[in-house]
Amino acid sequence: MYTIKPFEKLTYHDDFMFGVVMQNKEICHESLECMLGFKIDHIEYADHQKTIEPLYTSHGIRLDVYVQDGSRVYDVEIQNTDEQDLGKRTRYYQSMTDMDSLLKGQNYRDLKESIIIFLCRFDPFKKRIPCYTIRRLCEQDATVNVNDAATVYIFNCTAYNKVKNENLRSFLKFVQTNKAESDFTRRLDDMVKTQKNIEELKQTYLSWSLHDSDVRHEGRKEGMKEAKLEAARNMLMEGDSAEKIARCTDLTLETVQKLAEQLKVPAAQ
Repeated sequence: MYTIKPFEKLTYHDDFMFGVVMQNKEICHESLECMLGFKIDHIEYADHQKTIEPLYTSHGIRLDVYVQDGSRVYDVEIQNTDEQDLGKRTRYYQSMTDMDSLLKGQNYRDLKESIIIFLCRFDPFKKRIPCYTIRRLCEQDATVNVNDAATVYIFNCTAYNKVKNENLRSFLKFVQTNKAESDFTRRLDDMVKTQKNIEELKQTYLSWSLHDSDVRHEGRKEGMKEAKLEAARNMLMEGDSAEKIARCTDLTLETVQKLAEQLKVPAAQ
């Protein structure tokens, strides 16, 4: 059962609070430079937790942090649980950020360099590497320059002790343990505490959480319905009667009969 975490107990690594804190331009800028290890001239914000829904489908994604500079776009995501589909998830986020640009009329030749960052509070690939850097390579010759201008950084925050850079090590440790031990992470911690005193933000969080709860509920309902339909299809192929299938799956007799028509099998009485 999905429960809403109390607003007062939110930490930096909670999805909502992470997005709020990273709306501070200075914090976001410094975080990106800390994670990527290079200077960024400036950043510009897209919509907060921008939702991309290409071609008006219902399969949109909500981005935690979506910013750009003159030559790059950055998407930063916080991952608290291992859903074991991170590779495909990064592929999907990459494609959606590109599609967002293309739907605005940009030619694919003009796509900016894309950097997708996942901050994971688990080791997604079980190799104990602090940061997995993913780029497209030619299998036959790794020196081939594919030049797709797309990079994915997957940080394994559990391995923060292996990071040599002190600033990055303390940042990843803060994400993993909520222990602020550097000037920067103490600023992050102070900002989280400040946000918790904003009553309007609490109301926003509750609305946001209830919406997520509704989405999850609808997703479960859709999943249950599809499971019933799949069971009905299998029973029809086995020659079971429409009445038996309706009774066993809790689908209407009309629905079972329509499935039989689609499958071109007789709905035995």
